[in-house]
Amino acid sequence: MTTAVYFDLDGTLCTYDVPFEEQFATTVSPYGEPTDAAYDAYVGRLFDALEACESEPYRRAFEAVAETAELEATPAALARDHCETELEASVVSADATRVLERVAETNPTGVLTNGDGSQQRAKLDRHGLDELVDEVLVSNDVGVRKPESEIFDLARARLPADDHVYVGDSYEEDIVGARSAGFGTIYVDETGSGTDGIDAADAVVSSVGELLDPNSLPAAIGAPFEPSER
Repeated sequence: MTTAVYFDLDGTLCTYDVPFEEQFATTVSPYGEPTDAAYDAYVGRLFDALEACESEPYRRAFEAVAETAELEATPAALARDHCETELEASVVSADATRVLERVAETNPTGVLTNGDGSQQRAKLDRHGLDELVDEVLVSNDVGVRKPESEIFDLARARLPADDHVYVGDSYEEDIVGARSAGFGTIYVDETGSGTDGIDAADAVVSSVGELLDPNSLPAAIGAPFEPSER
């Protein structure tokens, strides 16, 4: 019996040590005033582009910013600067890396994430996570995003196994979406919202690092982290 294990990226394996609004200000400040209106325009357009799986979502977001603020840089240049700022702010804990290493030793392992393909892959490369996994699926690369079942179906096809498990921090996008597609689910609930009403989660942990302790999981979910034939 084989069990393939997929992980979410942002909020699960990767966090940020600089707030997103501060990242935006760092990008814009050399070229103009980082106003609230400019930030709102950026966030709104970026989310729309990501939801629609559009190409170059960061450039599109800064095109919206250019309509609200006078900036001495092109949207394409701002997008390049901002992607680098975001990468520099990204953090992967030693525990998260160890979890991925341990799972990958015995199980087909992948990352399944919403976002821009080049940027998400750059995060994996920056922190050496790309070398630990067998497969990476990014929503804007494949034209469908979580929680739609199609992206989980693609994940299943990319890593054939008897069973599939998904580990993520967004209840609706990750856990409900994965469960609807037939995956086992582990909910990384760092907010401590509790387990009441979390019916789609097979297990709940407060951080991905808890997966290093097999006693923190029910036996049925702990099983994927035991040796299996690959």
